[in-house]
Amino acid sequence: MDAKKLGKRIKVARVVFDLNQSELAKKIGAKQKSISRYENGISMPSIETLVKIAKVLKKTPGFFLED
Repeated sequence: MDAKKLGKRIKVARVVFDLNQSELAKKIGAKQKSISRYENGISMPSIETLVKIAKVLKKTPGFFLED
């Protein structure tokens, strides 16, 4: 999976829920800077973190990983 594609999917799903990066970070126990890095394709979340993001955004983890 391309980090940029993954990040874009996280951002789009987050915006649909009207959450900013800080709010999403708080819900999953992460830092806003981490969410920014994921969304910009700078780094990839761990599987555990991706599962947490998916739960908050009401998606399956696979949604973020599929091509």
